[in-house]
Amino acid sequence: MATAVVSAPGKINLTLDILGRRENGYHEMEMLMHAVSLENTVRLTTLDRPGIRLNCSNPAVPTGEKNLAYRAAQAFFAAWGHAVGLEIQVEKRVPMEAGMAGGSADAAGVLVGLNHLVGGVFSQQQLCEIGLLLGADVPFCIRGGAALVQGIGEKITPLPPLEQCWLVIAKPNQGMKTAGCFAAYDALAAVRHPDTRRALQALQDQNLPALGGLLENVLEQAVPLPQVQILRESILKNGALGSRMTGSGTAVFGLFSNKNQALRCARRMYGFGGSFFLARPVGYGAKLLSLE
Repeated sequence: MATAVVSAPGKINLTLDILGRRENGYHEMEMLMHAVSLENTVRLTTLDRPGIRLNCSNPAVPTGEKNLAYRAAQAFFAAWGHAVGLEIQVEKRVPMEAGMAGGSADAAGVLVGLNHLVGGVFSQQQLCEIGLLLGADVPFCIRGGAALVQGIGEKITPLPPLEQCWLVIAKPNQGMKTAGCFAAYDALAAVRHPDTRRALQALQDQNLPALGGLLENVLEQAVPLPQVQILRESILKNGALGSRMTGSGTAVFGLFSNKNQALRCARRMYGFGGSFFLARPVGYGAKLLSLE
């Protein structure tokens, strides 16, 4: 038996824009995305007997073919043309139904870990191509860092990761399914779009005050949950340079230049209910921690 342990960061959307819809129904996206230090741990162990077995620290997570990590193993074996018995253990830290790509991070962790276990048969780009078959966020979760992500997630332009800043992430008790969020967006009569080019320049310049003022997510306008707006306004009142919902929600994040200020904000948020995290932007995606 051999074991690979992989760290799988979640992500936030600094900006999220929808440019249109393809004939196949997929939305054409343009996003500034950043990996964060809120990370799941994926442990992969080869077995003498065939099949895939999956265990998760969160009992609410399905452990069969409905699980993206399970399907990632299937997709890897299909692309490789071989299969091995495999046990997958996922330690969840990225909240569910948060818009932080927790499931996609797990899938990325499985693809990266399996690639190490079988001797690196695929390049990172090839892993991203396999990942895109599973979900739009999986390729980014493999690459991580900061990036301009376009199309349906297949066009990834790496950018310099943010430095010298902190994040407060607030996840209300209510969640929202991605499909429901996009359906609500499609029904909107008018949408406020982000200025992605200016936000990209602020990111490249490491200009945190400018970037904070340019955070925008069109899907936030489609989420009918008052708690999202309440959390965002509270984070701003507690000194954040900017605050937005990430992805299809419902997690909200605030951008801070000062750790102590971020800590004070996080402590003051506990009375709102839900879950709160202090995190940092990170410059990596799914990465190997150990191989035995």
